[in-house]
Amino acid sequence: MRQFRRYLIAGIFILLSVQHLHAQTDTLVLVNSDVIVGQIQGLNRNVLTVSTPYSDSDFKISWEKVRELYSPRLYTVTFSDRTLMTSATLQTIMPGLIKADNVYTSREEPMSSIVNFRPVYEDFWSKLSASADVGYSLTKANNLQQYNGSIKLGYKSNHWTLSSGYRQVTSSQDEVEAVRRVEAAIEGDYTFENGIFFRSGVNFLSNSEQRLFLRTIGNVSTGYYVIRRSTWHWNAFIGVALNNEDYEEDSETEGSSDRNSLEAIIGTSLDMFDIGDFGLATTFNWYPSITESGRNRIDYRIDITYDLPLNFYLKGGLTLNYDSDPIPGASDTDYVILTGFGWEL
Repeated sequence: MRQFRRYLIAGIFILLSVQHLHAQTDTLVLVNSDVIVGQIQGLNRNVLTVSTPYSDSDFKISWEKVRELYSPRLYTVTFSDRTLMTSATLQTIMPGLIKADNVYTSREEPMSSIVNFRPVYEDFWSKLSASADVGYSLTKANNLQQYNGSIKLGYKSNHWTLSSGYRQVTSSQDEVEAVRRVEAAIEGDYTFENGIFFRSGVNFLSNSEQRLFLRTIGNVSTGYYVIRRSTWHWNAFIGVALNNEDYEEDSETEGSSDRNSLEAIIGTSLDMFDIGDFGLATTFNWYPSITESGRNRIDYRIDITYDLPLNFYLKGGLTLNYDSDPIPGASDTDYVILTGFGWEL
């Protein structure tokens, strides 16, 4: 009986070992010759994520630190020339040179030319991204207090990217009316294999400084990734936007404040992912009005983040809104400078 138990335990151990070795099919060799065996989760923003059975948390490795990669699994791969390969295997031919191969084509490229890749057979949760941050400041004079918070959610498939965000800033001080600013957006992008993308979305803004109760903008645009590398992206786009504005009513604006207009949208955005532990994202949108002669609006944003351990980060940013033709009693320019502490998935 004891001998049977030994055989049974040995058989279970061998079975688990075989399954374990079978699951860990991806191998990395780093520039310092360290070898990591595990399961590659993907390359995004110049960071390669690998899960291993001997660590409770995933390894995050800068792409420049990887010398060799061997994996039999299938990936969706984006290159710096804006082309995209689906269902491709990745194998290092020689240090620094990688081969991407699928049933349609084969490419041999420097590893630095790969912008991002992710496994084809991902579950729903692995395609999600999320971040949230909060900030608070207190000034003794007039008991000035400011609260700010934001949250972002995203979902990314082979070609589609869906994103949503919410940001709120509230300031209060003694004997002064509170200032409140709320922004929200929902957008969807479809990127073609040649770097051209199509975008559609809805943006919302409530801003007491410009007496704006609610601005709702529905927009469609098309653009192009001028540069798309593993460390930074730069794109430009053009389109049209339908602008609906509801203003706060007072003696100057009552009965005539609400506006509806058709606008063009011309914009550009830049994302830099690997400036040491820093990241930078900035967007510039110009809205020349089509139906209101001479009116121009500008929305600008820049956010800088500093990575901390365990996916935490520090954040600072500037958001600016300009309207060349504001309603009476409203400011033509509003800006807010924010700092915060956050976490991302």
